[in-house]
Amino acid sequence: MIYIQQAILHILDINTNEPIYSLAGLDITEKFTLDYIHAMIEKVEDSDNMKEGTLPEDSPVVGMLANVKDDFVAATRALTDKFYGITKLNYEIPAADLLFVQFTLDEVACLGMFKLNYSDSITHHVSQEDDTLTNHLIVNRAILPSARQAIQEGMVLNLESMQYHVLEKKHMITELAEKRFYFTEMFLEDEPKPSLKENIAMIKKAVQKTSKAFNDEEFVALAETKQALVHSMEEENVIDNQVVADRLFGDNYAKKEKFFQEVEELGYVDRAPAEVAVAGPKFSKQKLRLDNGIEISIPMDLYQDAEVVEFINNPDGTISVMIKNIEKIKNLF
Repeated sequence: MIYIQQAILHILDINTNEPIYSLAGLDITEKFTLDYIHAMIEKVEDSDNMKEGTLPEDSPVVGMLANVKDDFVAATRALTDKFYGITKLNYEIPAADLLFVQFTLDEVACLGMFKLNYSDSITHHVSQEDDTLTNHLIVNRAILPSARQAIQEGMVLNLESMQYHVLEKKHMITELAEKRFYFTEMFLEDEPKPSLKENIAMIKKAVQKTSKAFNDEEFVALAETKQALVHSMEEENVIDNQVVADRLFGDNYAKKEKFFQEVEELGYVDRAPAEVAVAGPKFSKQKLRLDNGIEISIPMDLYQDAEVVEFINNPDGTISVMIKNIEKIKNLF
């Protein structure tokens, strides 16, 4: 249960020499505002791109939050100053507004910080000179994301444990001449754990390398990997590396050793929280693209049903796919 206590919006327009600070909070009695804030919180909490970490006691951000419950406006202004000090020096970081929210999540005190990047939109403008009224088209360059749109950067921070959930995107840092995750590296000054999406990508890459090392069919290994991931997420709400390895390689200890070596080198975090629902609908199906251009989408629970689909290894080294027992075909045009 989310209970919104207060919220404030500060403007980081790079065309100004300093942030435009709000001296008062948003009106959270308005349903539109409440719905928007709820949507921002859920976009961070329900994303497979979400990373988590914990701020150390000596973190500058922790110091800025010492009085956040007593002086919300001043604390958010200090955070805005630190954030603006980074963005104003790096022109490729998009201009934005910062939305701060103090709330409780399941009765735990939290702070939300959401970077609302600007986008362009066309609107009309009416002018009148003498007796001539003219309608014009103009570009509004400070349109904020709607409640339905994804956001690139945002954070939900547990004010008791200082554990945070964050969405972020790499941007070019002028001084370093390279793209960095500036939100965590430069603003939070911390390194979070990989996201669910990143963990899954590491598992996939490790399986590909293991398959190549042992001359296994990659498409078979990846299909089995997806099933193993779904099983682990459904059973334990985590990705258990051991469960994945057992389902993929059984008693083949050489393959397991190679797989474990690869995931460790890639930075995978074992038993990190994970849910199939968060991982996305792509985990409900096995999707295959054949080298002749044909694409096949098979529901996960039917993929290994020999009465529905069969993969046949031909003597010439090619593979045939047989789809069986079809009663009716519908064109999805």
